[in-house]
Formats: sequence, C-alpha cells, structure tokens
Amino acid sequence: MVGVLLFGLNIAEIRAQPKPAAHPTFEVASIRPHAPSQDTPQMLMTNEHGRLTYIGVTVRTLVRKAYNRKIYPLSNGPDPLSTDKYDIIAKGYEDASEEQTMLMLQALLAERFKLVVHREMKELIVYKMVIGKNGAKFHELTDGGDGGEIASGGGHQIRARQMSMKLLAGNLQGYVGGAVIDATGLNGLYDIRLDFSDESTPDGGPTLFEALQQQLGLKLEAGKGPVEVVVIDHVEKPSEN
Repeated sequence: MVGVLLFGLNIAEIRAQPKPAAHPTFEVASIRPHAPSQDTPQMLMTNEHGRLTYIGVTVRTLVRKAYNRKIYPLSNGPDPLSTDKYDIIAKGYEDASEEQTMLMLQALLAERFKLVVHREMKELIVYKMVIGKNGAKFHELTDGGDGGEIASGGGHQIRARQMSMKLLAGNLQGYVGGAVIDATGLNGLYDIRLDFSDESTPDGGPTLFEALQQQLGLKLEAGKGPVEVVVIDHVEKPSEN
C-alpha cells in the first residue's frame, strides 16, 4: 500500500510507564467489520483503565488515536484507510494509564493490521490551542477518573467525557488541516460538548473555529513549524477475532 503521512509534534509524549511491562499489550482484543445500526452513533470511542471500545472507526482514525497524530495528507478519494470501518473491543490491565493504553493500541495495530511505520520531519501548518480573552467556558471535573469517551455524530459534533486538553487537541486534528498542540495550561479532565458546521456543506451553524470560541472559550492560532511525521509504510486488512 502507498505510504501515508501521519503528523504530530512530540512522539516522546507517548511513552510506556514501567509497570507492568516495557511494551504493554492488551490481554484480549476483538476486531470485527462494523455493521451500521440506527441505534448507535456513527462513531463511538471510549477508553478507560486499560480498556477501549471503538465502534465504527476507520484505520485512519485508529492510527491517529494510537499516536495522537493526524494522518497527512488527507485522503484524496475513497480508500480502505478512510472507508472501511471496524468495531474494536480490547482489555488490558486495569490500572493502565492513558499513555499505556495507547501503546497497547499501537501494538494491536502492528499485530492485527500489520502496521509498519517510520518517522520524518516536515514543515507543516501547526495550530496552537489557547484560552480566549473571555476565559474557558467549561469547568474541571472534581470526581477524578482517567478515562474518557468521544462520540462523533455526522462529523459535526464532539462529545467528550473526562478528557484532557491534550487529547482534545489531538482529536481536533481530525477536523483541521494541521497539527494541534495544547497551549491552554489546563491540566485537569473535562466534559466537552461542541457543535459545528462542516465548511464544505454549510448549514448556517458556526464553523469549528467559531464554535470553539463561542461554546468553549478556546481559540486556534495558526502558524508553521517543523513537525515530526509518521509515515505508514505498510498496512493490511485486520485479522478478525
């Protein structure tokens, strides 16, 4: 398969913590082709305490999530990375951190999708996510937890539960044409609700950039800079289980 670029800013952000293994893997994992249903969202992604449930996700989404990086360049047409959808349920050890869970996902992609990557540096558009002049319009959760959920409906909304600003920035990369880094200085966990319009099919609602300011009090500042990219050298349809 032709190589695909996947970019981000600090690959070192995602590192295994020492327990219980240097390279953690899921104990069990199920991967199946997605069967659309009117009873479920178009896409649902949850991960908490070493477990994850992803419904209706593409390979592009999986790789972007695993490495907290956006795939670049965007798809120029229908291809298996962008169109084939899967349901994935996986379980690891219960006290796994968020970073360790993503390392498990990387290992799962290598094992079941035969994913092979390498890294390069590119000069790319970079967006810095900052707090707007009127302050953030959401509050830090006080009940703790280190897991979260993101659901996408029709590509025009984000529902995030117990998510850090770093992960929110990573997910915004799926909607803008550049890397997004968190520069808010907010280190807690938050419930986020964001509704916006797709600029390619405007429906009168706010764009993503407008919605971020109006609904969350956040702003994306554009610039350019050197960005480490991950190039997908090889990927296959997954082995089911």
